[in-house]
Amino acid sequence: MRLPILVGNAIRERKLIATGGRVLVALSGGPDSIALLLCMLELSKKRDLKFKIVAAHLNHGIRGQDASDDELFSLALCKKNGIELITAHADAPAMALKLKRSLEETARIVRRSFLAAAALRSNSDCVAVAHHADDRIETVLYRICRGTGSEGLRGIGWTGPLRLEEEPDVSEQIDWGDSKLILTPKDARAEHEILVVRPMLGCTRFEVIDYLKQKKQAYRTDQTNFDNDIPRNAIRNQGLPILAGKVHPGARQALWRLAEEADINAAKRAWRRDWLASFAHAGSHGFIELPVPSMGSPPELDEIADALDVLKTLWKLQDSNFTHRHAQALRRLFNTESGPKTIDLPSGLVAERKAKVVAIRKNYRARDLF
Repeated sequence: MRLPILVGNAIRERKLIATGGRVLVALSGGPDSIALLLCMLELSKKRDLKFKIVAAHLNHGIRGQDASDDELFSLALCKKNGIELITAHADAPAMALKLKRSLEETARIVRRSFLAAAALRSNSDCVAVAHHADDRIETVLYRICRGTGSEGLRGIGWTGPLRLEEEPDVSEQIDWGDSKLILTPKDARAEHEILVVRPMLGCTRFEVIDYLKQKKQAYRTDQTNFDNDIPRNAIRNQGLPILAGKVHPGARQALWRLAEEADINAAKRAWRRDWLASFAHAGSHGFIELPVPSMGSPPELDEIADALDVLKTLWKLQDSNFTHRHAQALRRLFNTESGPKTIDLPSGLVAERKAKVVAIRKNYRARDLF
């Protein structure tokens, strides 16, 4: 089946989930989240991944009996597959009135609050959500129509934080039922930043449904997805089919590539900011940690050469003769696949690759670090 291969490749190539880690899978009962859960269950048994999964389901209190049926369906699915499921209830309509926000926005706020607490409660390293390529495409088009800059063109990224700091705290309004241990988003903020990963972002809705058909797996259908008075639904059900049928058959692919390029450019801009900020304290400490780019290729040779020239000035290095060969050797430390390694540079400098940074020290030699 194609979907698990695509999801597995994304996890490996983009390092979305650490080998042996623990992943919380957001489960609504709909086709996307069920496909993700089953893919993750299959991939968790792969020798090179070996992660553990826990599922989480929130009843938002929006759709009455349908929402209760979604919860029962999710419970049965997880029980059948031997997956632990964390559940909770919320009254999103009442919260929306209190917060004076739309029901859709309130549902997102309470869902993120629930997932953050559930992730901490289950000792999960990250939260996997089932956004796929079509979700990303719809988000880009929606933002273009409403007006956006280059950041908005990213649509939905492969990974990112929940960003609970920017939202009202609704943790006390989540009902955990018989759960003995209740952890709030405040706890999550205090402990660590919860990371969201989207392993299906490169997969289409067609591939998701085709996978479920091949497995003969039933799923729940949210009837509100067919309400075209909701802007996102109108884009999905009306706008995109018109663009693909009347403007260009590759409209969806073009929008996805636009989002991917914007995501890469945003990562590069963030890296450049961190790169420049690294020099702020280098002058007084005789030590600097330069960030490794999270996406794309290592820094260009001229960027490496410029960095060495700046350090030469900041550290008042005498008789430093940094050559093209030194710049090339230093650049290799920034390769995303590079492991721990040290090299000597002129004037008693040593460069060391450590996880996501390359540290450069003065008055050291490589062997002095061991």
